[in-house]
Amino acid sequence: MKFDLRPRSISIKLWAAITALILVVLGGLGITITLLFGDFYFQQTLDTLGNEVKEISHYLGEQPNWSQRLFAIDEIRLSSDTQMVVIDRYSEIIAIKGGNVAASFGTNDRIGWGDVSGEMSWLIRSLYPSDFLSRTDIAEVLAGKVITIKAIPRNQTGQAMLIAAAPIGTPSEAIVVLGTSPAPVQDSINAFRRMTLYVSLAAVVLATLVSLVFARQVTRPLALMQKGASQMANGDFQPITGVRSRDELGELADVLNSMGESLKNHMTWLSEERNLLLGIVEGISDGVIMLDAGGEILYTNEPAKALWQGSGPDEESPERKEALMTFLREFMEDVEIDNKIHFNLDTQVLQVAMATTQFEDGKQGYVAVLRDITASLRAEKERRDFMASVTHELRTPLHLIQGYLEAIQDGVIAEEEQAENIDLVLEEAKRLAKLVMELQELDRFDNWKNFEKKEIDLASFLQELHYRFQGRAEELGIHLEMDNGTGVIHANRDRLLQVFINLIENAFRHTPKGKSVNIRIIDYDEHIQFNVEDQGEGIPPQALPHIFDRFYRVDKSRSRKEGGMGLGLSIVMLIVEAHNGEIKVESEVGKGTTFKVILPK
Repeated sequence: MKFDLRPRSISIKLWAAITALILVVLGGLGITITLLFGDFYFQQTLDTLGNEVKEISHYLGEQPNWSQRLFAIDEIRLSSDTQMVVIDRYSEIIAIKGGNVAASFGTNDRIGWGDVSGEMSWLIRSLYPSDFLSRTDIAEVLAGKVITIKAIPRNQTGQAMLIAAAPIGTPSEAIVVLGTSPAPVQDSINAFRRMTLYVSLAAVVLATLVSLVFARQVTRPLALMQKGASQMANGDFQPITGVRSRDELGELADVLNSMGESLKNHMTWLSEERNLLLGIVEGISDGVIMLDAGGEILYTNEPAKALWQGSGPDEESPERKEALMTFLREFMEDVEIDNKIHFNLDTQVLQVAMATTQFEDGKQGYVAVLRDITASLRAEKERRDFMASVTHELRTPLHLIQGYLEAIQDGVIAEEEQAENIDLVLEEAKRLAKLVMELQELDRFDNWKNFEKKEIDLASFLQELHYRFQGRAEELGIHLEMDNGTGVIHANRDRLLQVFINLIENAFRHTPKGKSVNIRIIDYDEHIQFNVEDQGEGIPPQALPHIFDRFYRVDKSRSRKEGGMGLGLSIVMLIVEAHNGEIKVESEVGKGTTFKVILPK
């Protein structure tokens, strides 16, 4: 993994913090050591110089006279770069030994002495250690004190010297002064400082490299976990790998992996639940519309979109959509649980239920369910009409039967007329039986339209029809013509026979004497068409759309005995549709009617 060099990265921050700490520690330590070493070295040189001047002072003090002292001065061995000057109580030089250490400070320095009158006398000569002592220093030494100082010349010019002075004799007769240059000490201090600087720089470089490696090792698990967390945020819940430490970072990686696994399982569950819910919403036949608090559409399923679909498959009807949305926004203002409202959308009748919902962000929304109940309302109306028609058709013959029987029972009808009335009662009973049979036929075809189909020879089938109705046509004085068919048709013989019996009897019923009823056959490649043509009074145009409705009769003034009960054509249509066929009717008032039965081969 590459080292993260972004300015705000934790790696850079950690490296900078460690480096800064090392710099502060090493810098402070170097400065402290340098200062302490410099003071220590200067003090050590002064102490050595003081010990040396004490020994010389004691040695010279043991000499009995100045002749012996001067002889002893010659025998004294001084340290390198050290000069000794012996002065009397009046600062007059008695003896000088050693190289001119002060020569490096100037060979022609101007020295001044003051006399009792206060005037100054000046002498141009080289500087000696005694020239660095002030009158106060000389007084302290004559008082018996040994001093070690770092001093500058009394004329306040030139560089400083390390000076040690001690009295000679008791009481003090003279002063021995040792002087040495601080340059070697300062050179040693400077060398030490340079060495300290170089060591510090090397330590900083080494510490920087070590801190970089340390920062990388420390932040590498964090970088791996950050990468893994970013992948989790993007939906990739792969476990974090590469974190092998057993400290808090390792525990954090384990927690993140556990959290990722939990999130993965939860997201999988949510996805499955969402797909299930979406499948349910998309699979139901009811329209579902989700609205926000302002009445704007958030989601619609396909049945809901179909409500405002225009003439084309991908075309919307703005008028239908606006009318529906206006109604829903008004419904939002007074939403009640279990409150269902009917809404007329053009020719459709919708049952609308609405409920409030709460989104994840806390905002309120609305869910509307729209069910198209147009067909169910139409079916309910047809059911009521059917029940009314059945009740009416049953009530009339029953009243007649009841009336005749009560009349016979009460003796109202003469005995010689009873036989005739019993025939009427029997006829009405037969009509009731026929009505019940036709109702059974209707129920059977509504609930069971699959029946056995076989190949039927058209020639024999049409010949059977001709034999069945020829005698009836002659009785009515109607001319019956029937085409000769060839080939076969795949159908149920009994049901197909029932279709043509109803159509031909219906044609006979409406065709006057002397007219014709024709059965025509038109053979096509994929289907065959039967035309049942009569020359009756015809059907009015306004009655044609209802001709196949149950209990519908064109001429309601005609008796039930003459006109039937209006169920025959309904049964015919059901049988034809059960054969995957189609039935049509064409009629012209005063000229006749043609029923066209189209059946697949």
